[in-house]
Amino acid sequence: MLTSPKHIKLNSNAIERGYRSCRGAGRRYFKSQLWASINLPRDQRRALDAVLFNLMRTIDLLDLESGDGRPLDVWFELRDDLSDAFRGKCTSVELAALVDASRRFNIPKQFIFDPLRGADLWIRSQRFESFAALESFCSHVGGSSLVSAMPILGVIKPDFEALAIECGKAIMLTQLLANCVNDMKRNKIFLAQDDILDCELDIPRLKLRRPSPSLVHFVRLYASRIEKMFFRSKHLAEHLDFDGKRTLKSLLAIHWQMLLKMQLTPETILCNQGVLNRQERLSLKSRHLLGLERDIPIFIEAKTNHAH
Repeated sequence: MLTSPKHIKLNSNAIERGYRSCRGAGRRYFKSQLWASINLPRDQRRALDAVLFNLMRTIDLLDLESGDGRPLDVWFELRDDLSDAFRGKCTSVELAALVDASRRFNIPKQFIFDPLRGADLWIRSQRFESFAALESFCSHVGGSSLVSAMPILGVIKPDFEALAIECGKAIMLTQLLANCVNDMKRNKIFLAQDDILDCELDIPRLKLRRPSPSLVHFVRLYASRIEKMFFRSKHLAEHLDFDGKRTLKSLLAIHWQMLLKMQLTPETILCNQGVLNRQERLSLKSRHLLGLERDIPIFIEAKTNHAH
């Protein structure tokens, strides 16, 4: 007989503990990028932590093996827990913080649930046959997560959703490409099977971190596609206030530099320490802390017209 999940008592103490727990989880998963939001007020940083927690739950779900159908069972459980949380029946303090953040910043529920819908695309086959299927997955997971973050960052103009989905999709694809070797070593291939076949990508050779002409072709193919997505979303910054723009600019600078490096030197995805080395990451962080984020072509701000 199945036991019903235990619901916690919702109060300010539970929500506060939830935010702290989300922050701790965020440090484990996104330590190399969390500094991009350090310029934001505390309430906004905490709300972003809750959105990242929602993304992390999805990432954990993707790592479950599919042999016994367990991922689908867990998917149903997570979906039901999320639905219950929005009805005031939270099974964890982290969910209490997520619901609190979504209500404080008026985040549409559909974008909170969308990452789980994206996970479902992976769970049922554990592979993406076409790039279109991979794009759909990244739109649900990465795109919707960025849409959820936008009201927290400080939206000042409506109709930002399509741009945010395109931008979030590009960020997620950049991460998947940069981390594809580590994923392959865990027998997880998130990139499109059609592209792997067309480029004649040698997976066993990749797992050994050995370069090849097919790797160069494959990486540049993906980098060119991702670059177009970034450029299609370049006006997203116009929808944010000053502090939100700073955070978005630094987040984009990380991924734009990763993308350029992979484009110029595709073999960098074979490096154990990641595409960006420690010095490059430290430089990006230092510029943000000093308020000196460099201009990048995928970050466009509307120019104020001072003419009289």
